[in-house]
Amino acid sequence: MTLLKLIRLEWRKHRFARNFVGAGIAIVSILLFMIMIGVTDFGAEDYALADYHGAFTLIDTFSRAVFIIFAGSLISKLIISEYRDKTMNVMFTYPIKRHKIIAAKLMLVFIFTFTMIMFTDILMGVLLLAANQYYGFITEPVESVALGQIVLKYTISSLSAAAMALIPLFFGMRKHSVTATMVASIFLVLVVCSGFSGSNGPTMSVNNIIVIPLTLGAIGLWIATLSMTRLETKDLN
Repeated sequence: MTLLKLIRLEWRKHRFARNFVGAGIAIVSILLFMIMIGVTDFGAEDYALADYHGAFTLIDTFSRAVFIIFAGSLISKLIISEYRDKTMNVMFTYPIKRHKIIAAKLMLVFIFTFTMIMFTDILMGVLLLAANQYYGFITEPVESVALGQIVLKYTISSLSAAAMALIPLFFGMRKHSVTATMVASIFLVLVVCSGFSGSNGPTMSVNNIIVIPLTLGAIGLWIATLSMTRLETKDLN
């Protein structure tokens, strides 16, 4: 059975389309939070939306934080819970290579996480530009913003975030613990989405130090690969 067919089976089995409802609620929550920041902090010396760089950084930070945790819940549902409930052992009796089953689940999580972070970043960016045309809270001319570079930055950030979102799998697989998976996701967000103040407020993010997200993304992919290679030994014992 091809990997694509396995992904489709996982999609139907877990009624994966329902997750887009949760993602939609998360996106609306991010939008409302951005509006709250824009309204309550307007005129402050460290106003987060004082320039496009700070605004786009804030959008990307919120998007990554929300959907890395969302990915943790998906890993818990698609993998950890099935190990804990022994349904994974039943799946391994099928005439399908075991690593393909796990690969299909992880690819589903990766693709969903990347897509939702990218979509949220672009949507919020467009809404920001549109709102600024009416309210002018950012005085910086939009012509000075290299939109192509921002989209490229968003793409790299989304890919690295989707990859590092697989890191909690390592902790969840230790004792097949959903709690450990979610705690690891939250801790990961606290690390990679933390920021520090620049000249105009909290415009800098740990994610801007490119080596950090790339390294964590590589670790996430390594953990995903490791989880598949261990299928024949420890995880089944």
